[in-house]
Amino acid sequence: MKTATINVGNKDKLYKRYPEPDSVEEKVMTQDEEKKMKLLQLEEMLDNLRADTNLLEEENKIFSSYLKNVANQQHTQLRVTGAESGAPSSNDEDMVSELSEGSGGTSTTASMATSKKSKGRGRRRSSSQKDILLEIDRKVEISTVEMDRLKLEKEEEIKVMEKNQETVRACMEEAELRIQETRRDMYEFRRDVVGDKKLDAEKIIRYLDERVKLKETHVSKLKLKSQALKTQIGKYEHQLKQREDMGEVLHAIDFDQLKIENQQFLERIEQKNKELVKLKLTTGNTVQTMNALTEKLNKFSSEQVWLKKEIKSREEYLQKLKEDIRLVQNEKEGAEKKNTQLRLQHEAVKVPKVEDYIQQKAEMYELEKAAANWQRKVEIAEGQKKIVCQTIRSMRKSQMQPQKNSFLP
Repeated sequence: MKTATINVGNKDKLYKRYPEPDSVEEKVMTQDEEKKMKLLQLEEMLDNLRADTNLLEEENKIFSSYLKNVANQQHTQLRVTGAESGAPSSNDEDMVSELSEGSGGTSTTASMATSKKSKGRGRRRSSSQKDILLEIDRKVEISTVEMDRLKLEKEEEIKVMEKNQETVRACMEEAELRIQETRRDMYEFRRDVVGDKKLDAEKIIRYLDERVKLKETHVSKLKLKSQALKTQIGKYEHQLKQREDMGEVLHAIDFDQLKIENQQFLERIEQKNKELVKLKLTTGNTVQTMNALTEKLNKFSSEQVWLKKEIKSREEYLQKLKEDIRLVQNEKEGAEKKNTQLRLQHEAVKVPKVEDYIQQKAEMYELEKAAANWQRKVEIAEGQKKIVCQTIRSMRKSQMQPQKNSFLP
């Protein structure tokens, strides 16, 4: 352990020197990096092992499927030809044995490879293990056989799928035909039975009887058609039997000719189907356009009804306005007459001039002043009159007093 001396108060004290923190962090970082590198290497090795195991599993699947197919072929040959004539060939037996051993060899190689990569120990294979492994040519042969088999299976699946598509298409067409028939029946039922919105039992029974009769006639037609087809099939079977009895066996050329004719008929059927699809599309488009036009017609008819009501209300309003206009014209004529009379009266009145009016107004004011003065004078005169009357009365009283005194004894 390293120590360091520090002078404190002229005294030496010993302190332990601990390792610096930078060096510790560097050591920890290096250890973490080494661990990360190891983990990355292990993950890479694990990915490689997984890829190798997946590849070996795919090879084992291919080889096991090849073994099963070979075994099935041998089994079928033994069933058909018998044990002696249907014995498998030496090449097939060798291939099967090598393949079975090779599958075990691939598994052993896979286990050895995993042990080698996981433990990191190299082990050499023995000579017997090297002989067990399949060669590249044989692996390529097996792969090509399996590829051809898968192609055949794919073609068969495509044929089955096409057949299923045809059946589904036929079912869809039949369903569409049934839907159309049901819609037609619904339309006819609504038209014939529920047309006047009053259900009648006799109409319903009549309609149902007619429908039953139509179905019976259709069934009878189908029966006749099926009988004709059965007779035609019997005729063809009889002709084929006669040819077989006479030795007229069909050759490859006849089959090729029949294939060509069949192909021609299939092309014609496909063309007719395309035409039928086009016609269905055109009918669908026409039905859509017809529905759109019927909707427009219904819209226009409702709009026409509304316009008729609006026109009727406007005509009534117009008639009312005409009546109001007539009354207003009558009132106008009466007002005009009255106005003419008032104008004539106004024209008959003579209005003085402004100067005369002012002069007359001034004279009126002067006369009013004079009248007021005279009124004042009258009031004064009346007051004087009252005073005079009082004096006269007092004088009369004074004259009557001595006369009374003279008559007294």
